[in-house]
Amino acid sequence: MKMADLSTRTSALPIERANGVTRPWVVIGFILIPVFIGSLDLTVVSAFLPKLIAELGLPFDTALDDATWMVTGYLLAYTISLTFMGRLSDLYGRRAIYVGCLLTFIVGSVITALAGTPLFGNETLTDQVYTQLRRMGQRPDPAYVELQVIIVGRVIAALGAGALVPVSLALVGDLFPPQRRAQPLGLIGAVDTLGWVLGPVYGAIFLRFMPWQGLFLMNVPLTLLTLFAVLYALRHVPQLKASGRFDLLGTILIGGALSALTIGLGANIDTSSVARGLSSLNALPTYALPVLSVGAVLFLLFVLLENRLRYPLIRPGMFRKPPVASGALINLFIGYVLFIGLVSVPVLINVRAGDTTLLDQAALEVGLVLSTLTIPMAIATVPGGWLSERIGAANTVRIGLILSSIGYVAIWLTWSLDIGFWLLAAEMAVIGVGIGLTFSPISASIINNARDDERGVAGAVVLILRLVGMTLSVSSLSSLMLNRVNTLANERALVDGVFDAAVFAQTYAESAVTVLREIGLLGALLCVVALLPTRWLSMKKQES
Repeated sequence: MKMADLSTRTSALPIERANGVTRPWVVIGFILIPVFIGSLDLTVVSAFLPKLIAELGLPFDTALDDATWMVTGYLLAYTISLTFMGRLSDLYGRRAIYVGCLLTFIVGSVITALAGTPLFGNETLTDQVYTQLRRMGQRPDPAYVELQVIIVGRVIAALGAGALVPVSLALVGDLFPPQRRAQPLGLIGAVDTLGWVLGPVYGAIFLRFMPWQGLFLMNVPLTLLTLFAVLYALRHVPQLKASGRFDLLGTILIGGALSALTIGLGANIDTSSVARGLSSLNALPTYALPVLSVGAVLFLLFVLLENRLRYPLIRPGMFRKPPVASGALINLFIGYVLFIGLVSVPVLINVRAGDTTLLDQAALEVGLVLSTLTIPMAIATVPGGWLSERIGAANTVRIGLILSSIGYVAIWLTWSLDIGFWLLAAEMAVIGVGIGLTFSPISASIINNARDDERGVAGAVVLILRLVGMTLSVSSLSSLMLNRVNTLANERALVDGVFDAAVFAQTYAESAVTVLREIGLLGALLCVVALLPTRWLSMKKQES
């Protein structure tokens, strides 16, 4: 069968096949399970990091930095996987790569859960690694070896989990005709975002009933269920395979650039880190400038390489289409403004809690308020897709951005130390609904305007730009908050030109709220700026 015939059949699949076997929405329902679990795993470990360090018998002050690589390593592998797995699915077929992703995720989950459990007679997986290291002349601490095995397991799982999202987005393009893709595309993106936001809460609840290893063992049956269900549902779906070869050098360059960005900014999207309040935020690390410079050079080399290759990892010509370029740019803004809400709420609640004896209660309130942002965001993807099909992608995104800007203006006008829960929740819900409305049309605008043989790459672009926006947001906001709050508090603590420590302590919380209001205004302004490129959004395929 010729490529043209195959792509025509693929893009023209009806909502329910004539033989009644394949129902696309049923397939999407199964696909959402591993997408959600994989994104949960990104932040779920924050719920048991202290407990894990204690179980291993490691000193908390020195082991915490190593243990946080369970989050940072997962994020890096997750992001790098995004860059190339979508392209592999274009080259070798969505079904084969999807199965490979699920199996990789299962292997990583099992290694993480069973690192210290007897597997080979009386020996554990950690014992096996420790024995090999001793034969190589090394004498590591067995507890640190187990920690490293767990981190390796997490990285392996992330390589599978990160690839699931772009491959799932590409599958939507295979299963639905262009005019019906907006809703499922937006839903996948929202579930992915919802998972990593709810990860710490899910982990905290789970640990009340089971040991932390159970968090990862639970992944196995759920992922296997998805594996068999999706294989069955896709058995009659034509597998689109692009011609060409895999761009290994381009993958290394863009992977290195994204890694340098993440490490250089000293940031990750572990929402539990900001859930502890202003004291958990950090300024840019001292190594930021050289690492970011290396990342910039790698990215420049990547762009130069992609323009010269016949079969690039990401075809530069894709961005010459206005709907793709504008969708990618707006998604960068969406990632940034989304994290303004996710950072501001925990800081406000923890600052006004003050007394450390109230932090447990504050943590519960943080979870409840953040749920009023993220749950409406996920729900809004459905009407976002519906509106896109009726009033167009551009108008739907405009409505979403205007709603979000209204919510951020409300933060600027109303936030104080004694703001009520329901007003706070209502403002977060407005922001969440606004951001959620943008997911479907932006994803559809990018994927519909990609070629049939690069849908996997287009799915990766959707997620990468949002992740980059989030990374830039949390790092820049951390530095901004710390510097601005300290400056304001110091100014207010000057009494007749003399610094008064007691006044500083009294006004610190008020200074923090002042800065949060300013950041709310920043969020509103960024939403307004993001309105400018919406004129070029379109779910209709345009020629380059």
